[in-house]
Amino acid sequence: MREAAHLVERDVSDVHSDLKQLEALGILTLEGGGPSGVIQPVVPFDRIEVHIDYPLIDSSDADGTPAGA
Repeated sequence: MREAAHLVERDVSDVHSDLKQLEALGILTLEGGGPSGVIQPVVPFDRIEVHIDYPLIDSSDADGTPAGA
């Protein structure tokens, strides 16, 4: 966890929380935690694709007035 937090320049507790959420979603597993306490995130995929639908915003305001008017 500490190494992952260091890599992304974030707080260890925040990274731990995020990784636990990803584990709950089945995106990764957290292995280890034995006597050394070291936990390693493991992604059981060769590739992950993410598709995000994001609506394009036209040049008019919400009331239909052109932005330059």
